[in-house]
Amino acid sequence: MSEFLRTERAGAVATIWIDRQAKMNTMTVAMRNEFPGIFRDLEADDAVRVVVVRGAGGKAFSAGGDVAEFLTLAPADLEHWGDTLTSAERCRKPVIAAIDGYTMGAGLELAVACDFRIATLRSEFAFPEVRLGMIPGSGGTQRALRLMGMTRGKLFIMTGRRITAADAEAWGLITQAVPDDGLDDAVNALARELAEKAPLALRTLKLVLNRGAEAPLETALELERKAYAWLRSTHDYAEGVTSFLEKRPPKYTGR
Repeated sequence: MSEFLRTERAGAVATIWIDRQAKMNTMTVAMRNEFPGIFRDLEADDAVRVVVVRGAGGKAFSAGGDVAEFLTLAPADLEHWGDTLTSAERCRKPVIAAIDGYTMGAGLELAVACDFRIATLRSEFAFPEVRLGMIPGSGGTQRALRLMGMTRGKLFIMTGRRITAADAEAWGLITQAVPDDGLDDAVNALARELAEKAPLALRTLKLVLNRGAEAPLETALELERKAYAWLRSTHDYAEGVTSFLEKRPPKYTGR
């Protein structure tokens, strides 16, 4: 792992820290290329139930990509790097973006690839690429559009304007805006809630929701039915039903 990315574990929750504070946690190409491996390792670790992504320093989640590198890259390089941040979405475990401060460009693209986004009220959001003669190229246009809708999505992305956490919550870009001193509590509460759920059910739900959202309704419903039927063969399904009938807390094993 590079000097700018580190992982910490606390029980069932793993936190990926973006720690390049001198540069507002902007991400280099090398940093981007590490995310797929980091998420792959956390997905393979059965002890990890939830993943949190955070920016160190309290000023930025990530202010974007390292602009100084942009003109050194060939078109083929740019096409490849756009897929690296999707690893948060590909991860089969719940991923929470814990946001405090500036969340711009590639930083926001990473955040919208996560399942949940909890942000302090002092946080600000933008896709400033259009101001540099560019567009978001790591999933930002499509994921933000699906979260915000076409009307607000076009206004937000095509102007490059910054919006507050309160507006981002109202527009559907983030899950929740919390007081500046309330981020840890809110993230920990959601992480605990998710960690207590059956891992296989959450993994299956993430796939059904992500894939079903863009599929024709009949196809999405068929996906849901097949996924539900498959879960019937798992220990967690039997444990969930049995524990309910026996009026005791379930003990999920992810099997």
